[in-house]
Amino acid sequence: MTEQVISDAAALAGKMADAVRPIIRDIWLAPKQVNYKDDGSLLTQADLRTDELWRRMIREAFPTHGILGEEYGLEGAEREYTWVLDPIDGTRQFGFGLTNFSTLIALCHHGRPALGLMDLPLSDARFLGRAEAETTLNGRMLRVSGQTELSVAHAALANHDSFTGGSLAGYEALRAVVRASAFDGGSPAYGGLAAGKIDLCLNGPDLKPHDICALVPIVTGAGGVITDWHGGTLGMSSSGSILAAASEELHEDALACLPRSVG
Repeated sequence: MTEQVISDAAALAGKMADAVRPIIRDIWLAPKQVNYKDDGSLLTQADLRTDELWRRMIREAFPTHGILGEEYGLEGAEREYTWVLDPIDGTRQFGFGLTNFSTLIALCHHGRPALGLMDLPLSDARFLGRAEAETTLNGRMLRVSGQTELSVAHAALANHDSFTGGSLAGYEALRAVVRASAFDGGSPAYGGLAAGKIDLCLNGPDLKPHDICALVPIVTGAGGVITDWHGGTLGMSSSGSILAAASEELHEDALACLPRSVG
């Protein structure tokens, strides 16, 4: 993996996010237009138009790279570099006229996230992370809080309905020991963790690779830790529950609250 590829990819990711901001804003401001996929999840024209445009831009700039997107699947399997795209992360919130959604763009090298961009089109906030190197918010360097104590930690917990069975028990156990919790913050919560405003982020077993990959460099680039509930490394093959923390100590103590049997 060369630094030049990552630098060029970061520049393209910024152009991709710029290109869809007006599309997303216009659709968000328009009268409600929501469809449903076969699995019951929401789908909007913003998801489809963004995915289509992004794929065209990637094919033109990096014709040898693979693409994995939420709406149109995988093309170019087993390429050295693969882009992982989530045009609207938080489609439910977007479709309901809420503001806590984002666009997610990741570049993976041999399946490992190397670059992650999260754009919040309505607030002009853009997080850009390079794995274990640096994370910025609109160009300003970020650092996690470094909090090590669960009892004083501020946690962002995903939608309660996404936790069932053993994962619900873990959710309740962690909620009981932190100082304060915010709920259903979506992917922007992981930006809050990178910025030092949140100490823990927890999501249940309903995540897919396109939900996860961009978050990894954003968290680790700011000095945080992010894994699955087994403490395992995250990448293109990852799905299910994840945990992010502002320090190794906090992450270890939070993991101890969670059932390892949950995927």
